[in-house]
Amino acid sequence: MPGHLGSDYEKLRPDFKVIVDPYSGKDVLLVPAIVPDVALIHALQADAEGNLLLDEKEDDFLLARASRVVVASAEEIVATDTLRRAPYGVRLSGIYVRALVHVPGGAHPTACRGRYGIDEAHIQEYLRLAGSDAAFREYVQRYVFDLKDHAAYLEHVGL
Repeated sequence: MPGHLGSDYEKLRPDFKVIVDPYSGKDVLLVPAIVPDVALIHALQADAEGNLLLDEKEDDFLLARASRVVVASAEEIVATDTLRRAPYGVRLSGIYVRALVHVPGGAHPTACRGRYGIDEAHIQEYLRLAGSDAAFREYVQRYVFDLKDHAAYLEHVGL
């Protein structure tokens, strides 16, 4: 698993193993394989064929490749040539994507690099309200059921 060597995962997950890569001679972190039924991921860009441009600092590419089904949302739908010329990011072929929807702001309350940052106050509210069934119902009512659509949600949270 790239990028996690030396992190707390090694202490918290005894099933994660550090070994020497026989090709590079460098230490690598191995994790047990998982096979999620469905991966929900948010892309920076996508084309009409379902090809995605993903943030290279996230593990969405690995999650998508491991999952049986990928459902993706994207900040922006662009021409395939535009997607190919993107100066950064990881491309995921549309053959892995079962469904794609255009959802600007769809990563909120987490960040979408180059578009908007993490909404820490919203995440703190979510964590507080997720502590009990009644409080979580209040959260879902306020941010899902009481709002007409995603545009209303974005206006409500100030994005």
